Amino acid sequence: MDLKEVDELSVRSERKHWWIKTRFLYIDKLFSFCRKEKVKVAEYGCGTGQNLWYLKERSSQSKKVDLAIGIDPNLDNQFEAEWIDEKFKLSNDLNTFASNEADVVLAMDVLEHIDDQEEALNHWVSTLNKDGQILITVPAFKSLWSYHDEFLDHKRRYTKKDLEIVARKCGLRPVYLSYAFGFLFPAVYIIRKLSKGSKDNQDLKLPNFILNSLLFIFGKVEKMLGGNPFFGTSVIGIFEKNE
Repeated sequence: MDLKEVDELSVRSERKHWWIKTRFLYIDKLFSFCRKEKVKVAEYGCGTGQNLWYLKERSSQSKKVDLAIGIDPNLDNQFEAEWIDEKFKLSNDLNTFASNEADVVLAMDVLEHIDDQEEALNHWVSTLNKDGQILITVPAFKSLWSYHDEFLDHKRRYTKKDLEIVARKCGLRPVYLSYAFGFLFPAVYIIRKLSKGSKDNQDLKLPNFILNSLLFIFGKVEKMLGGNPFFGTSVIGIFEKNE
């Protein structure tokens, strides 16, 4: 969860949200490209640390993790999470990982917040070892811009090509690149055009149980089918260093 949304949805409720649960699945997909038996994980822009919670408590890849640290400069020193231990931690120090130290890097819905995206991505890549992988997710298509983007201080939305271009500039090559939540794209496009930037249009709300379950199933099936090659509300990219 973005730290600005803590008041919109509780940390525990967020774990049940179909959109968050679907994103978790792409962390497991990232690990399918990882060839090491034990890995060190760095997550940049970790927010409240939900991705690391999933990796520890729910993911089938948990046993592979030797160390996982979520890093967010906006994280309050007083922030606590019940899952933190010696292997799974949070930090507000961007220099927590040394050069070439991480085997896996997560940067999920972070890049769009940053003015100098190449500087940030170069830093993340510098901490990734030559055999490692990085998962980057970003919001898709400028045509979907809404008040929610402004509330979260987004600087941009992306196409697959946009993300690939900046990734290649920073020494990465894609091993997986697709759109996600394509099944929602037409409805989201229409709603956002009709709302015309209304502040009443908030995205992060927990739907009723039936709708929440159905949307998660649709997202899971889409992920199993390899994503959507043409459109979606998010871009999902898994990259390796282009040695």
